[in-house]
Amino acid sequence: MPRDHQQLRTEEPGFRDRGAFLRAAGALALGLGLADAALGAPETGSPATPAQALSRLMAGNARFVRGQLTSPNAIAERRHDVAGGQRPFAILLTCADSRVPPEHVFDQSLGHLFVCRVAGNVLESRIVGSIEYAVANFHSPLVMVLGHQHCGAVKDTIALLEQGQKAPGSIQAVVDAIAPVVRRTPRGSLEPEAYAERVVRANARAVAAELARRSAIVRDAASAGKVRVVAAEYSLASGRVTLLS
Repeated sequence: MPRDHQQLRTEEPGFRDRGAFLRAAGALALGLGLADAALGAPETGSPATPAQALSRLMAGNARFVRGQLTSPNAIAERRHDVAGGQRPFAILLTCADSRVPPEHVFDQSLGHLFVCRVAGNVLESRIVGSIEYAVANFHSPLVMVLGHQHCGAVKDTIALLEQGQKAPGSIQAVVDAIAPVVRRTPRGSLEPEAYAERVVRANARAVAAELARRSAIVRDAASAGKVRVVAAEYSLASGRVTLLS
């Protein structure tokens, strides 16, 4: 059934009751041979610990890799659920690259993720403040810094440093944030693409470590076991997220 037709039906009188809608959605899934057990449906409730939050994210990514997303199925209903407030269980700092949509990558719906996006997944004061806000107000138990394969910000920074050039406009601010990681990441005999991937991973780790250094709010929450900060890399080719720390 096309998505727009499904959404239209959820607004009909017979679907106004949430229980009725869920029963109908379940019947539809069974009819299509896509039962929850086959899909590995997401758990209910909000993760209370960093380990539970990380497990929820990685399970969602596994569904994404298999092409069995579940979260978009009841997006209209979820919109009503979170209209009055939010309690995201994970905070994501990701690149602004259009090929890295966190909600899809981790098969999460509205209100599940607090996402900060900037080229090169770098830190600056407003990003730090946004993450602190989520930790302090929503008590999200997990922060993930997600780099990705073929990151243009990383590749351009490497090229500019090799050529001794500057980027135009405020793009240089992104280059300045990544440049220290490039300078301290050994190249050895790696080909350009392999070296860029090494820097992508080093950058994600460096940003995760820098966040704890720059933010007393995050650092104190981590010391108390209330939040965990991890680094990860997303593969554009496979869709898989690999934990780096």
